[in-house]
Amino acid sequence: MTKVLILRASGKIKPIFLSGFDVIQIPVINVIPNEELINKVSLNDANYVIIMSSVVVRYLSEKLKQLGGGTLVIGVGPRTCDEVQKLGLRCEVPREFSSHGIVELMSKLPRGKVVVLRSSRGSDYIRNELGRIGHEVVEYGIYDLRPDPINVGVACRLINHVDYVVFMSPMTYEAVRECAREALKGRVVVAIGRVTADRLREDGINPLMPSEYTLNGVLRVLIESLNDY
Repeated sequence: MTKVLILRASGKIKPIFLSGFDVIQIPVINVIPNEELINKVSLNDANYVIIMSSVVVRYLSEKLKQLGGGTLVIGVGPRTCDEVQKLGLRCEVPREFSSHGIVELMSKLPRGKVVVLRSSRGSDYIRNELGRIGHEVVEYGIYDLRPDPINVGVACRLINHVDYVVFMSPMTYEAVRECAREALKGRVVVAIGRVTADRLREDGINPLMPSEYTLNGVLRVLIESLNDY
């Protein structure tokens, strides 16, 4: 049976059953909430609230529930919007489930006040690009992402014994980079999206990438890749 190792953040792991594959998921990144900053988050007068992870909804559900009908919530992908909709809120997703997709969508909307809710480790791309095109941007990095040393060690040992390695964010690659970079060159590597793929290419690793930047998109890539052999 084909062995697949999926590296992701804690709190996001659900069982995956995929015919023909033995799927192993390891949370190499711990999610650490910034309680002080969470308490300071203000959504007052926001025309748009951009949510970059379903983790945000977990920590800010009560504040999100208080949003009025005049605020448009935009989730980076379907899973994030699913969590938002459970709060009774309308949520839109961009055409491309990424920071680039968010900017593309926002460029077509009237200029206004934008609150971006995300981790403290992301890039400045959204803030800079939305500011450049005329939006007023307030950003909160309400949680940190830190490598889990025990799980990183487990992942590094397993990489030598699997056929595929899937990275669900650039941070998951950074977590194992030092111990696994060379071993990855002998595996089939899959990146969930453009930013993750670009980081891997910087180290000479050419990953497969789904057209839809979601877990389901990744699983389709695995099936298609196996069928090609």
